[in-house]
Amino acid sequence: MLGAPTVELEQVPCGLCGADNWELHLTRGDLNLFLEGNFRLVRCRVCGLVYLNPRPLAERLSDLYRDDYDQYTVAVTAEPSWLVRLDREYGLRKRCRVVLRRVPRGRLLDVGCATGDFLWAMRRCPGWEVAGVELNPAAAQYAREQLHLDVRTGTLEQAGFEAGAFDAVTLWDVLEHLPHPAGTLRLAAQLLRPGGLLVINTPNLDSFDARLFGKYWIGYELPRHLSVFSRRTLEALTTQAGFRTVDFRNLYGSHAWAVSSLRFWMRAHMKNDRLRAWLERVILSRPVRVLCLPYFLVMDQLRLSAGMTVSCLKVS
Repeated sequence: MLGAPTVELEQVPCGLCGADNWELHLTRGDLNLFLEGNFRLVRCRVCGLVYLNPRPLAERLSDLYRDDYDQYTVAVTAEPSWLVRLDREYGLRKRCRVVLRRVPRGRLLDVGCATGDFLWAMRRCPGWEVAGVELNPAAAQYAREQLHLDVRTGTLEQAGFEAGAFDAVTLWDVLEHLPHPAGTLRLAAQLLRPGGLLVINTPNLDSFDARLFGKYWIGYELPRHLSVFSRRTLEALTTQAGFRTVDFRNLYGSHAWAVSSLRFWMRAHMKNDRLRAWLERVILSRPVRVLCLPYFLVMDQLRLSAGMTVSCLKVS
């Protein structure tokens, strides 16, 4: 059994309603970067938000990430395999269409832009200027130097963008990592022009994967995921920040997320490293991905996929 976490923790209230009235949701170790210790997710008895409590100190959250963290690995423009690059570019185009469906041109800010893949794709769309903010210095530097993007290192609060400067703000798989998601969304509203678009992609607590994999579900990526949202709690958070939800869909990542959850389960239960490595290669293979496609399409239609994409308009 894992012992006490080696990272310093603090008790926190609910990030949605502010209550300090919770019940235990689950306890789990770090199955991704293998930080020592157990971490505890709780569910607010008042509003239902699931969040990490206690959690690492806000000023030390960057210590939870290494430069080899999934989002900081090879950028799409540097991907050596043309087949993988094609696949990743297809996913980026799907993200772009979510924005273009509501806002045909303008200025976009991507919060937590990592190495800048999405900004690179949006810049290729006619009529768009782009900017980003990224906490990891190495990833931000790559975006600036290799892709020549306007990316500022630090938090959104530190970036210093002018109010009303953007037509769209996106947070792709970022909101769950933020220590103060409500405050960040309020700031996003300030940075948007009246009627501006906010797009959030985040793990879906209502998903079938969450029920199937239990504590090994990728949405519980402890201790880096500080909040885990259901559709109801996410819409409550965006409404509180001054937005109106206009679209809810399952956009991408179903196979990758399910594979990640299965890998977490195997790491916890399989002692034979060679067998586990072989099975990981099998489930990551394209033939298996194609065979699983009908299942994921059904989950998308039922809005039960592991990730949810929500589009919101700023209430003028």
